[in-house]
Amino acid sequence: MTNFTKNGIRTINFTLFKKDIKKLRSEWQDYVKNIPDYTASKFNGKGIVMCAGKVNYFTCCWISIKVLRKKKCSLPIEVWYIDDELSIDAKEALHKMNVVCKNASDYTTERIEGYALKPFSIINSSFSDVLYLDADNICLENPEELFSSREYKRFGAIFWPDLWKTEFSNPIWEIVGMEPTNSPEQESGQLLINKEKCWKELNLCRFFNTRGNVYYRLLYGDKDTFRFAWLALKKEFYMVEKNVSICGYEDDKSNFYGVTMIQHLGDRPFFLHRNLLKWDITLLEEKVWKKIKQFDSNSISKTIVLQKNYEVGHNYLDIEGSYETIMCNNVIQDLEETCLQILKQLRKSSFYGKFLNFCYIVEKRSNKY
Repeated sequence: MTNFTKNGIRTINFTLFKKDIKKLRSEWQDYVKNIPDYTASKFNGKGIVMCAGKVNYFTCCWISIKVLRKKKCSLPIEVWYIDDELSIDAKEALHKMNVVCKNASDYTTERIEGYALKPFSIINSSFSDVLYLDADNICLENPEELFSSREYKRFGAIFWPDLWKTEFSNPIWEIVGMEPTNSPEQESGQLLINKEKCWKELNLCRFFNTRGNVYYRLLYGDKDTFRFAWLALKKEFYMVEKNVSICGYEDDKSNFYGVTMIQHLGDRPFFLHRNLLKWDITLLEEKVWKKIKQFDSNSISKTIVLQKNYEVGHNYLDIEGSYETIMCNNVIQDLEETCLQILKQLRKSSFYGKFLNFCYIVEKRSNKY
């Protein structure tokens, strides 16, 4: 079980014996020795990869892709799913936006589940340079410029920080063979990766995800499997220096409900990762991008709250201590209005109604649709 302490440390109630740690370290080291070489002829160009299946993630990815195209982003996009997570109608609708849908089961006989689809889709995508976006992640600007940044050209991998830090007693440090550091954990709702430069690290990340029964208990799902794969192989990456900000709204009692993580490019807000109130359950007049809370740059006093409020019906984040609050600017508020209009149009479309019916039957029946 993972706990998020109010001082920003992520702790776990999971222990490993020394012999288990040694075995896990030997397993990944043996795996790395047998990773096939990168085959340049299999991959080409730049593109965006998403994982999106079933109603919740498809709805989010539809809005995200619509926004990308409105921002004049012409990058090809691959949406990965597993088996009956997408209907024919849904795939045809995505195809009209220059999106290729790929079923992970067509690329392996292994069983891919949950978080493990993320590194699998990046590795098996047709692109050599990948911007991975979680389905519920909205770009404030055209992301094509990211590929030409100085940091990307140097490191071949750009990661973005989370609010938390990994406690020093977590066995993961010993498993990857390094001393604990006070660096932030990774928030993997967005990743920029050159596969040729980072091939072994990507494959080790996938290896960690195939053993989620251990690594997810150490690292809280997939998100830090990327960072620790890079750390294990002593491969440099660029971690964005600007701290994540929290975007949300206040109720009539001035209680703040953060529902979106804002990640930056330099000092500019660039990604709105709406991870705590997804679009599939958003009401058409429900506007929640009102205020932004962020810790002061030199803040020592930090308190982080992550919990669910049953009155509003979703999880939320809040921060306390030394922080500043600013109102969302017109760009963010206009973007939310655009997203709500896209959501409204989607819900009115005939194919979406068919897709909802498809997903309901798939969920309720044991046989394939």
